[in-house]
Amino acid sequence: MTQKKYDTAKPALEELAFVMGKIGWEMRFCDLTEDEVHVLVFAIQEAKNLSEEVDFGKLEEKYYQSTGTWPPTSIPF
Repeated sequence: MTQKKYDTAKPALEELAFVMGKIGWEMRFCDLTEDEVHVLVFAIQEAKNLSEEVDFGKLEEKYYQSTGTWPPTSIPF
């Protein structure tokens, strides 16, 4: 993504809320069509980094608590 596009991108949670508002908040992930999943992933990829809004360390910790493993971007010490 170019810097200009990034500067005008929505924050990640705002973009997610926009797309889910169009798809429907009541939809379960397993009920989404392949196209809807593509749109959801694309929207998140094109949004601003969530780490700009939420402390990166807290994001890694929440990821670990949710999945039982550290994110692939983490540098374990």
